[in-house]
Amino acid sequence: MKFKSALLLGLSAGYVLGTKAGKERYEQIRAAARQLRDNPGVQRLSHEVNKTVAIGKERVTDAASRTAEQASTGLAGQVGKAREFVTTKSEPKDEAVPPTSPPDATPPAAATSTTGPAGAGKQ
Repeated sequence: MKFKSALLLGLSAGYVLGTKAGKERYEQIRAAARQLRDNPGVQRLSHEVNKTVAIGKERVTDAASRTAEQASTGLAGQVGKAREFVTTKSEPKDEAVPPTSPPDATPPAAATSTTGPAGAGKQ
């Protein structure tokens, strides 16, 4: 509403300053603007619009604050999870490491054949 009022005021001022009608026309326009401004209906409407805008501004501010708080809480949870993940990945675990066979160890028994010469049972 402020924008429309300012635009109307600017257009009126431009007309008044640009007109060649003289002082009489200027006084007529000025009186009409004063009547409009002093009109109880216009004042009531202006008051209601200002009140509605203030309520809307308050609601938007509250909603933005809630959303920012939710985002902050969610982000803090994600950061905590990421830290925990990094900490658990970088710490050595106390798991038993399976022994490796020494290089000179004999091959497992499954590699030797007990059925006879190599390739005897295959065709």
